[in-house]
Amino acid sequence: MIWPFNRKATTETGAQYYLRDAAAADARALVEFKHRAWRAMYGRLKDEGFFAQAEATTDEQVKFWQSRIAKGDKIWIAEDLRDRIIGTILATTKYSEHTAEFVELYSLGDVREIRYFYLADDAAAAIGKALVDQAVGDVPALTWVSGHAPAVVQSLRAAGFADLGEPVDPAVAPWHGVARQAMVRS
Repeated sequence: MIWPFNRKATTETGAQYYLRDAAAADARALVEFKHRAWRAMYGRLKDEGFFAQAEATTDEQVKFWQSRIAKGDKIWIAEDLRDRIIGTILATTKYSEHTAEFVELYSLGDVREIRYFYLADDAAAAIGKALVDQAVGDVPALTWVSGHAPAVVQSLRAAGFADLGEPVDPAVAPWHGVARQAMVRS
């Protein structure tokens, strides 16, 4: 007879998920999770070709994230009790070009940029807030929110973030048509 494995809904401490930093061996799972998140977030805004093009570069993305992790970048993962990724986050002090301009324009000073923040469709905002707390603590931070990501927005608001400026629609492909909104916590 085979007994079904029936893991508890919570741990002995009452936890329903846990946070940990990603290892290089997690890179493929992180990239595949990102692809699923993109389909949920941008599915109404982009065609199948957009997703196919991104997914065709999975192996290169895995190598990229393995090298980032090997260099010491901390990517935090939220996993449920079945070891399924339900959220990820990366925060950095190295700004992207558009973020550097935005920080200067609004005189934000020294802020952390959250660049890689995704949640599963069924993830609770509390999980996202826990990831934000882990990645940036109480320090000033900024991120760009785009697509359909209500749990991400709720998580950021719960962590003290607010919209700043107007949404920006990138003028060039592949992101044209996907407006980004800056959210900042001072």
